[in-house]
Amino acid sequence: MKLAVLPFNAIGEASAPLARQLANFCGEAVRASSTADINQVSFLSQVEQDGIPRAAMINLAEGLVERQMIEQLFQQSGVDSVMDGLLRKVGESGYSLQVRFHTADSETPVYDEVHDFTVLGFFPVVRTVMAEIAKRCEVEWPPTPREAAENVPEVGPDGPTFGTDSPQAFLNLLEGYDAVVYIQQAQGRVVKEFTPEPAIEILLSACKEDVDFEGPYQGLVALCRMCAANQLGSFQAVESALKELEQLRPDDFTAYFGLGEVYQSVGNAPRATDEYEKAALRHPSDSSLWIRLGISQMQSGMPINAERNFKKAFDLEGDDKPSADYIAMALAQTNRQHEIPILWKGIVEKNPQNGLNRSKYAMSLAQAGQEEAAVEAFETALAEVEDKNPIKRFFAPLLSKREEYDRAMDFYEDALDATPTDVPLLIEYAQTLQKADRQIDVPAVLQTVLSSNPDPNTRAQTLAWLIEIEQPKRVESVTNAQAKMQKEDFEGALRDLRPMRNWLADYWKFWATFAAALNHEKQHIEAEESARKLLELFPACVEGYAELASALSGQNRHEEAYQMLSFAARNMPNSLPLHLNLALAAKRSGHTDQARELAKRLREAVGSNAELDPVLAEIES
Repeated sequence: MKLAVLPFNAIGEASAPLARQLANFCGEAVRASSTADINQVSFLSQVEQDGIPRAAMINLAEGLVERQMIEQLFQQSGVDSVMDGLLRKVGESGYSLQVRFHTADSETPVYDEVHDFTVLGFFPVVRTVMAEIAKRCEVEWPPTPREAAENVPEVGPDGPTFGTDSPQAFLNLLEGYDAVVYIQQAQGRVVKEFTPEPAIEILLSACKEDVDFEGPYQGLVALCRMCAANQLGSFQAVESALKELEQLRPDDFTAYFGLGEVYQSVGNAPRATDEYEKAALRHPSDSSLWIRLGISQMQSGMPINAERNFKKAFDLEGDDKPSADYIAMALAQTNRQHEIPILWKGIVEKNPQNGLNRSKYAMSLAQAGQEEAAVEAFETALAEVEDKNPIKRFFAPLLSKREEYDRAMDFYEDALDATPTDVPLLIEYAQTLQKADRQIDVPAVLQTVLSSNPDPNTRAQTLAWLIEIEQPKRVESVTNAQAKMQKEDFEGALRDLRPMRNWLADYWKFWATFAAALNHEKQHIEAEESARKLLELFPACVEGYAELASALSGQNRHEEAYQMLSFAARNMPNSLPLHLNLALAAKRSGHTDQARELAKRLREAVGSNAELDPVLAEIES
């Protein structure tokens, strides 16, 4: 029997996040403990704010769900039954939970019960709801305990256990965890009104209620990491919460690791290094922690220390040795490229049939200036390794560099027979065809790239290349306009560009040039439209965000420009031009503290710079 679990609605002073996650927990606990076929249903509404698509968490109704909506769910999902409910708050510590089950052939609920409880009586009510869910799914309940395994809940005589004896701690966990679920489902694109601070506070209170309760501890660390990754909420609130977790559970590595990520997200590599080191020392058998520590040390300008920690990870790993790539980076940064082939040779000798590592060994010889030795290593690998595709795939670029185009193209074609939709491989092949004066064959390869569902940015670049090959006369108008703009003839550039709007609608370079010319001529409304078209085609185009910000600011929409650039910076954290534009937008929109902090980070990143120093000084003033 297939069951759909709708989020419980909440009325009055009852918490909507608590209601949603109470239903979610009951359904998930039964599903994870049995063979029940349960679909957890949540509802996100797509909205647009400041020109950015976002997702809002919504409930189906203010009270109980209407029968018409239930019937639509039956028609659309093919489930056998549906559960919904309503949570009310009663007094200071009381609750009333109405739970209903519906079937397609009954216009009224087949189960409709109200459970009144206080905080202390919470667990029995949850067990009652879980038992009813199991009954509707026709599965054994309480379930037979299964052997210990990852993600299988511990089962007691009444079903899954809660991980704590404190019902208040569990209630707080459910309420706070709703923010984690929301950010995950929205992929970070939350509405502007959302703030994670209340969820941080309530999860922290759950941790304090029961220090050994794993749920809120892990949930709070996850929430803080999401806030850092998506730049949500207050940095101080996230930092403070993780520091409190460190104090509450000083021997657990997780909060230290989370705080390391938070510091890394704001470019504070030294403090990130301190936290990663604390995490690694508390869980020294985890090779990934030593790798994260090493990466942070590389960013802090400590490649020798990084190398040492990468080697600790290396010693903990199996035959695959993912840390070897990082050791190679550290060796290159300390001008010891000659040691990198020795590293890969040792790995190859232990597993000579690993074609990828054989290729890395050969490539390291080429990067160390030993090109002939690299060719020999590739040739030997071709003769000895059974699966030759990885060898051919990485030998081909070296052959192309050596202008051995025919053999390079043969290898590219063999590799593409194995992985015909490998987009980077297809692009390398097209580049080799072009170098081999086989321009006539390039468009077909580019069309294959476009039909292989590449990411939007690769698609934009590939389509631009194809247009430049197939429509050179039309592209010439953009080139001419760019030349006029260099001479500050923006009116002339616009005269060249306007007739081409329909002909070059898919050519991102047209829209970049057009938006820039329009902004110079203070035609900001049309510049905004052009910049948005550019970013629709090429979402990672930093120039597009700069032109859009300029167009919005030209219309005195400074806050909108700031919000838009904040969103872009979260997705492109390493773009200095983007962060400079964000700092300027922060200054113009009155976010002075944020502007100064951004300017400080930019100074740390670029050092003294005669061109940037006056701009940064203006931002800091």
